[in-house]
Amino acid sequence: MKIIKYYDALAKKYNELYNLNYMEDVERKIMSKYIKEDDLVLDIGCGTGRHLKYFKKAIGLDISLEMAKIAKKYNPVVVGNVEYLPFKNNSFDAVISFFGALNHCNIIRAFKEIRRVLKNDGIFIFTLANVYDIFWIIKNLKKPKKIFSAIKKRKGEIYKVINNKKYNVKTRFYSYKEIIKLLNKLNFKLEFSFGLSNIFLDKFFYNTPYKYISTYIGFVVRK
Repeated sequence: MKIIKYYDALAKKYNELYNLNYMEDVERKIMSKYIKEDDLVLDIGCGTGRHLKYFKKAIGLDISLEMAKIAKKYNPVVVGNVEYLPFKNNSFDAVISFFGALNHCNIIRAFKEIRRVLKNDGIFIFTLANVYDIFWIIKNLKKPKKIFSAIKKRKGEIYKVINNKKYNVKTRFYSYKEIIKLLNKLNFKLEFSFGLSNIFLDKFFYNTPYKYISTYIGFVVRK
């Protein structure tokens, strides 16, 4: 319920709070390579629809009703939980999930559900907040205990102040190796991996070892 409350509160100011130009440039470049024009796409954690508007055939899914109300102008949107997707087996040609939506859920359950609704040979493209985010580490160099605690526990909290009221939500962080191990266990085939931090460097270094220390680690996998 806290996650829903957090994103409901953010909905109307989401686009104002998050300017994701550099990140979106790379995300769209990758999507255009792996997703065909006529593919049916599921956008998990679609938010205000920043990617939904680029697809001819797509369905958005978000846990927040307020987000869904905004995103539905681009494509149909379902309010739901990634751990219990309300779709039949083998429904989608591609599934996408960007900007850490998967950091708030049971990742194993979510991956299993995504694999279930993907067609055979379907594509899954996603990003997750990285526990080794070098920019966050540098920002907190004067707080070494905070850094070591975050890396050890793989957990943290994000918050925003909306209309003078503080909203917060817990999140979990992952490393590149953790996700690769999980993908292998669930029989996803890795096609490509990348790194994003929504900075100018993304355009030039997303496909380099930069991905291991970027703010978000991204994966393109096939069922």
